[in-house]
Amino acid sequence: MNKKLYRYLALAFSIFIIDRVTKLAALAWCGEFVRTINSFLSFEVVFNRGISWGMFHSSTDIVFGLVSLIIAAVTVALCWYAYHNYLRGNAVIGETCIIAGSLCNLIDRVIYNGVIDFIILSYGNLSWPVFNVADAAIVIGVGILVFQYEK
Repeated sequence: MNKKLYRYLALAFSIFIIDRVTKLAALAWCGEFVRTINSFLSFEVVFNRGISWGMFHSSTDIVFGLVSLIIAAVTVALCWYAYHNYLRGNAVIGETCIIAGSLCNLIDRVIYNGVIDFIILSYGNLSWPVFNVADAAIVIGVGILVFQYEK
């Protein structure tokens, strides 16, 4: 294996470890409570059975399973795309972030029957939807891809 591949694997592994550790810490530290750090940052554990911002949230297992299968299929397709991009010598940093984040959230779907979200950012009366490290990695990855393809 060459250095680039090791770097991509290290990036994916780092995202995976940071996401898992922070989710376990949130489960242990927050429980059912909101932990306010300051007026900008607080933590509250929420189990998201939908996708981003709770879209397609469903309490029925059939819809949850279908959404999870679609997410898994898109992740597999992105792995294939990233692999072929890598073979062509292209950078796949964005794809790596998205794949790692998606795998982390898929693991939550299997283990916890929902994705563990816990980070709340707010300013005054405005609040960003609850998210996690994997979600942040996905957003960063998408941002990198958009930036790459705008060139």
